[in-house]
Amino acid sequence: MVITNKKMLLFISAFIRIISTIIILYFLNIPIFIKILLIILTDFIDCDIPRYIFGYKNWANCSENLYQKTDKITDTICYALLLIYILKNANLSTNYNNLIILLFIYRLIGLYLFLINSNRVYLFYFPNFFLEICLGLMIIKYYPTLENFEITIISFIIIYKIIQEYFMHVRKIQIK
Repeated sequence: MVITNKKMLLFISAFIRIISTIIILYFLNIPIFIKILLIILTDFIDCDIPRYIFGYKNWANCSENLYQKTDKITDTICYALLLIYILKNANLSTNYNNLIILLFIYRLIGLYLFLINSNRVYLFYFPNFFLEICLGLMIIKYYPTLENFEITIISFIIIYKIIQEYFMHVRKIQIK
């Protein structure tokens, strides 16, 4: 495998995202839901910030297969770090811990199918509910008055994610 300059930049940005996630989780003394929001923002490091903010036009094409695979693998590593952190530090109920573990595994199945078939539709069939459900649960835990709206919040997150995944992984493919 020949490592081109673009591949090297992708690998460096993936490494930066993983290190950023570790720093956010273990070195910032802030509520977990804010840590999750910051981890979500690190997703811009590998494509959007270099291309649009710093103007690197020769950066990786964010819709190319190499970028998508690198991005999804990096996401999964960051989410695994987050899952471990939440299980150890969030003091969620056993049911919620089991839920987020299942959601993580569910996305792993989609990631595996995507990686072996190079078909982004699998990412739609196996949406990334893990990250946003974790965010919702951490917000509800931080603001206990929201517990009365737990089902509504989780339902909204699920609907939002299905729509988002459709536009990110199905609609974009159809437009090409």
